[in-house]
Amino acid sequence: MKFLLDFLFRVFQLFTEPYFLVFLAIVIIAVLKRKNKSKNLRIGIFISTVVMVILIGNGFLGKMISGYLQKAYLNTSEMKRTAVQNPVIVVLGGGIVDIDNTEKLHTMSYSRMVTAYQLYHEYRKNNQPCKILISGKGRGHISEAELFSEDFKKMGVADVDIIKEDQSMNTYQNAKFSNEILKKMRTSNIYLVTSGFHMKRSVALFETFGLKPIPQASDFIDTEITWFPNSYNAAFTFIMLKEVVGIWQVQVYNSLEMNK
Repeated sequence: MKFLLDFLFRVFQLFTEPYFLVFLAIVIIAVLKRKNKSKNLRIGIFISTVVMVILIGNGFLGKMISGYLQKAYLNTSEMKRTAVQNPVIVVLGGGIVDIDNTEKLHTMSYSRMVTAYQLYHEYRKNNQPCKILISGKGRGHISEAELFSEDFKKMGVADVDIIKEDQSMNTYQNAKFSNEILKKMRTSNIYLVTSGFHMKRSVALFETFGLKPIPQASDFIDTEITWFPNSYNAAFTFIMLKEVVGIWQVQVYNSLEMNK
């Protein structure tokens, strides 16, 4: 059952990709024309595809989704942090890039690193205990957790305050494996650091495992309303649409009790 749903959601995500929509429309129109089907139907499919591509490319759709995903987390950095005692800051990996056989953290990871360090520094400057749990394996030879750890140490984070979870390959596993570590630590006081567009789904998954993280969004994305569609808007709209589908997937799996 879960395998089938995973497959269906992956297929569904394809329909958030503008290039796939265009390719699919061309194939359908070609097939209909070959079979001498209604010309009006072909025109309707063509117009619908053009409208969808325009909405994705001119930033209109992205602007709406951006608010839905991120608005709730715009002011989380202003929350009173001293209210949480002995916190663990959970940082989710943002990916790895491999250039000329040299693996580095994705640019998105650095905003998460800075946000986590700012939190950590606030506690340590007041001589309050605080730990950083880095969650992520990634698809490189070196784990995201290890790369994060190396940079955190250069920033002055004590080695004893760094915990590495280097097995997770996705957000669900981030939540699951982090929860296992947090249980052993017997703490539920956690901050969750990730990108704004990724936060809603991440919080939902951590709550699935009984955790109540305080969200700390590290960065935000948005689109620009333009007269003509452009690749910038299309790229970010695709990222956010994919995230919306991911949120729906979490909700469906939770309702079916398949996320444990």
